[in-house]
Amino acid sequence: MMMLAMMMDYNRTFAENAKEAGIVTLLGMVAIFAVLAILWGVIEILHRAFNLPVKRKAKKAEASAPLVEAVAPAVDEPAETDDGAIVAAITAAITAARAEEGNSTGFRVVSFRRTTR
Repeated sequence: MMMLAMMMDYNRTFAENAKEAGIVTLLGMVAIFAVLAILWGVIEILHRAFNLPVKRKAKKAEASAPLVEAVAPAVDEPAETDDGAIVAAITAAITAARAEEGNSTGFRVVSFRRTTR
């Protein structure tokens, strides 16, 4: 009961109330960030624990594989591509994706233009 009476002290100034509110806010923020840091640490530990066997297998496979250097051919000019075939492939992919979703309505390509890289 005494604690409740101390909390309900109506004779405090605005500055005292603001100071107490600031302390409570700061403690709340510190608590939230501490919990987030702990969660991040736990997730990082689990990530490393579950990926450890995969990395070991990859290192073993890499160590047992013969060393071969791959040399990429020098390309002076980009290969000419058939734009019509690319557009047809993209259109077929969009149509297949829409058919999987159950959307059978057609669509129309209004325009497209080439961009330079």
